[in-house]
Amino acid sequence: MAKLNEPCELHKQDVIPRVSIIVVNWNGRTLLNDCLDSLFRQAYSQREIILVDNGSIDNSVDWVRKNFPQIRLIQLSNNKGFTGGNLAGLEVARGEFIALVNNDTRAETNWLERLLAPMLNDRTIGLCASKLVIESSGRIDSAGDGLTSAGVGFNRGHRDDHTNYSSLEPVFAACAAAALYRREMINDIGFLDSDFFLYDEDVDLSFRAQLAGWKCMYVPDAVVYHKGNATAGRLSDTHVYYHTRNLEFVWIKNMPTGLILRFAHHKIIQELGSFCYLCLRHLKWRAFFRAKRDALRMLPVMLKKRKQIQKRRRVSNSCIRRLLTSVFSLAMFRQKFVQLMRG
Repeated sequence: MAKLNEPCELHKQDVIPRVSIIVVNWNGRTLLNDCLDSLFRQAYSQREIILVDNGSIDNSVDWVRKNFPQIRLIQLSNNKGFTGGNLAGLEVARGEFIALVNNDTRAETNWLERLLAPMLNDRTIGLCASKLVIESSGRIDSAGDGLTSAGVGFNRGHRDDHTNYSSLEPVFAACAAAALYRREMINDIGFLDSDFFLYDEDVDLSFRAQLAGWKCMYVPDAVVYHKGNATAGRLSDTHVYYHTRNLEFVWIKNMPTGLILRFAHHKIIQELGSFCYLCLRHLKWRAFFRAKRDALRMLPVMLKKRKQIQKRRRVSNSCIRRLLTSVFSLAMFRQKFVQLMRG
C-alpha cells in the first residue's frame, strides 16, 4: 500500500504544474541531497517533484520529510523496481510532461527548461534525452541512446569528452536516468513495462514510441551529472540477470518480423558475445542462464504484448531499420572493445 505525503505548497495554491519530475529511491539516502537540491534549484518553476520510495530501510523517508518537506512523497511497502516505482509516481503526477530522474544524478540549473524547449516547439516529439556526464570525470555517459541491429540499447558517446555531441538531433532512445516524456505519448503507447522491473525499460519505451511514429530528440545543453549503477552495481548478479532477461523482452515485443528475419544472424552473434563476456570472462553463469530461462517462461506474455504493439505500428520496417546501428559497425566494435578492456 502506498502512502502519500502532502505538505506541498503547489497543492495549497492549487497550481497545476506543467512538468512532473519523478525520482525513484531505494536505500539511496546518501545520494538524495545532491539530486533533490539540484531539482529544487531548477530555473523552470512550473514543476512538481515526486519522490517514490521503494521500501527503503536506510532512513531515506524520514530524511526527505525533514530536509525536503515540500516534496510529494510516496511510500511503497516493498521494492517494486525502477518500473514499478515510476508507475506509482505517474499515478499521482499532474504534469503535461513527465520527467524521470535517477537518484544518483545532479542536474544543471537550466536542465529542465532546455530539455522541455524542443517539445514545446514540435508536438511530434514524444520524448527528449539529456546529455548525461559521468560525475567528476568530464566524460559522457550518454548522449541519447541508440539501438543495435541485434536489439541491444547502447549509450551514444560513452566515455567521449563531454564537449562532443553538441548538436540537437534525433536519436533512437532516451536514457531514463534523466529523460522527459510527453503525457500525450504515454496515453498513446503506455508507460514503462512493469514486467521489466529494472534495466532496459527505457529502451523498450523508446522502441514503442518509434514504432508509433513519435520522435526522440537529444538535447545537448540539457546536462545532468550521473554516478551510474549506484543502486545495483555493474556486473552484479542483479544487473546481469535483469539486463540479460530484458534484452529478450525488447527484441520479442518490438522488433518487426521482417527485421527479425533480416537481423537474425546479428542476434545470434550478440548472444554468443554476451555468453563469452558474462559467463566465460566474468563467471556469471547462474544469473545468465536464469535470465534466459525466465525470458522463455515469459514468452507467452511478451508475445501477447507484441501483438498489441505491432497492431498500433505507424512506421515502416525501412524507417526503423534506418534508426538501427549495425553490430558490425566500426563504432560498435570500438565501444565493445573498450568495454571488454575495462571489464
